[in-house]
Amino acid sequence: MSGLTINYIQYSFSKNEIELETLPVKSYPSKDSYVELRDANPDFNFYRQGDLIFFWPNKKDANHQLKTTKLKINQNDYPNVFSKIVELAIVTLFRELDQYKVKKNIYSQTWQLIAKKNILETKLEGISLHKRVYLCATYFRLSSQILFGITLSLNTKNHFIWKEKEFIEKGIDVYGLETVEGEIIPNSVAISRFLEATGQRDPFEKELNLINEHKKSYEAIKKLEGWLNIKKQTLCLPDDLTINDFKMQFLPCKEFQVKSVNSPKRFFFNGIQNSDPNLRYYNQQVKANKPYSYGAFEDKTLSVAVLFPSEYEGTTEVFISKLKKSLEEELHLKKIDFRLIKIPSSNYQSYADGLYNDESILKGGCDLFILVINEQHANLPPTKNPYLYCKAKLLGMGIPSQAIKYEKITGYIHPLMMSNICLNIYAKIGGTAWTIEKEEKLKEELIIGIGSTTSEDGKHILGIAQIFHSDGRYIVGDCAPLSTFDDYSKNLEEYLYSELKKVIDYQISGQERFRLIFHLYKLVGDNNEIAALERVMKRLNNYDFDYAWLHVGYGHNFRLYNDDGKEVLKKGTYVKLSNNTALLHFVPDSDLPLKIELDKRSRGFVDLYSLSKQVYWFSNLSHRSFNPAKRTVTIMYPSLMARMTEELSKIPNWDYDRLKNVSDKLWFL
Repeated sequence: MSGLTINYIQYSFSKNEIELETLPVKSYPSKDSYVELRDANPDFNFYRQGDLIFFWPNKKDANHQLKTTKLKINQNDYPNVFSKIVELAIVTLFRELDQYKVKKNIYSQTWQLIAKKNILETKLEGISLHKRVYLCATYFRLSSQILFGITLSLNTKNHFIWKEKEFIEKGIDVYGLETVEGEIIPNSVAISRFLEATGQRDPFEKELNLINEHKKSYEAIKKLEGWLNIKKQTLCLPDDLTINDFKMQFLPCKEFQVKSVNSPKRFFFNGIQNSDPNLRYYNQQVKANKPYSYGAFEDKTLSVAVLFPSEYEGTTEVFISKLKKSLEEELHLKKIDFRLIKIPSSNYQSYADGLYNDESILKGGCDLFILVINEQHANLPPTKNPYLYCKAKLLGMGIPSQAIKYEKITGYIHPLMMSNICLNIYAKIGGTAWTIEKEEKLKEELIIGIGSTTSEDGKHILGIAQIFHSDGRYIVGDCAPLSTFDDYSKNLEEYLYSELKKVIDYQISGQERFRLIFHLYKLVGDNNEIAALERVMKRLNNYDFDYAWLHVGYGHNFRLYNDDGKEVLKKGTYVKLSNNTALLHFVPDSDLPLKIELDKRSRGFVDLYSLSKQVYWFSNLSHRSFNPAKRTVTIMYPSLMARMTEELSKIPNWDYDRLKNVSDKLWFL
């Protein structure tokens, strides 16, 4: 049995300084001229940094006719150049094998190495399955050294052997499937339809699960580590540079610290904690101890409208009866007036007309609309989607809505599914089922989740910002159309200033120093978020605060394994990679941790462990489910809001300002 391992394969160099040939960037100012340079010299690798283009041979006896200048560089000043040299040498090694298709990911520094061999050969027909290796080179600046290494991770890639013509010949419906030059794109919808039609689902999933076992991935990475050690002398490196051993490390080690983050305590009505050890599940604890915001609803009568097609009437009535009982028992909502609105059919116009069938409901202070829809509605474009139309119109009136799919409520309804529906509804009407433990620090903290998304045409940005109290209470969230990339930073500044000033004045007393913690779904940009915050700081010069910028996401190549991938990882496992980078594990049966990066331009508060712990605790605040989420709500909520608002924007006459009517509610869940 072995312990915790990270897929970071470390290496060191035979010497600290090398001499490379360089060219001035100004001689190749455009992308086209740079590409032309590379294409004209295929036996060399090129890398731009600052004002220089570094280049070196990728094969022996390579020659060129370029007028160059030689420059001596060392690891401390040019670590990225040293890292790039090894990365490209390994990629070249894989290319020479002729067993892999090698491609670079467009938006990252990761390479895909796709094995040409079909794992399913002779086992299944019409579809192939290929091992895929992801390779990414990275380095860390530690206190007294620079640590170089590569990460390797594995998954699989599908390809249809049968073309569109063969699908049709064999009676497989191709309607709605994406194709390119007669080939079916193997997305999840196409693969599912193919497997059902050919009766190959069970053997396919059996093979897939076997290949993707964590212990299989770990074994494959160890084999690649051994192979690299065998081949290290054949790597084409410049200036007689050589690599010492490639080596994975067990954790903790001298370079990487390991800690454990505990789960937070949850607080219910009147700030009490659960004291019954027999209540293992959070829905049971809410039921026993009452929701945190119980007092706000204790004497309030809620008005809930239910819009449904006549063909779903019986099923809807049974569901509403069960829902009413669950809301009463689990969330203590004793006074609910359900108003049923029956419409003639499930088409778009019926929903559009039915919304206004009984205007007394809309004018009488409706707290929530339940919309009973079907699964086909989800595949309709926004302009023909009755759910999105109704949601848009209701939001304009300040009324949140809850969609219920007819197919999900026919027959048996799992108790956890019903509990989660109740939780969604409770959040949408402004309720808080629980809050989490707040560590008593000397300074007050506000957490701001920021996200954005581009429109389909790629020209407009939708910006999202949500503000939370440090105990997890949702304070405010807003979407704003930020127009274009050019004015994104300015509009973000205006929103942050206006909302933060209001929240600070209300939440923070006197002249005390406080902190603003920003969680972002992407790396911080100099010209966007940082520039906006710096301008906000100047405008909030009457306040005294520190701030930290965190990039939080799963878009990376690090993996963690316990006992060679044979055992699950403990939730809350924290691995510090450097002073500003850490991994935090959320899902036990997964090898993919959350990566947390602290921007170096953060001011006054750079405690990475404390910030990571806060991220972990905020995953216990998701009101989509009683189970802790694998993402912090400060990232999840802006993502959900961005996606939903982008869809709503396609509804005719939709106005972003209408969201201000529900900015204090989780309408996007």
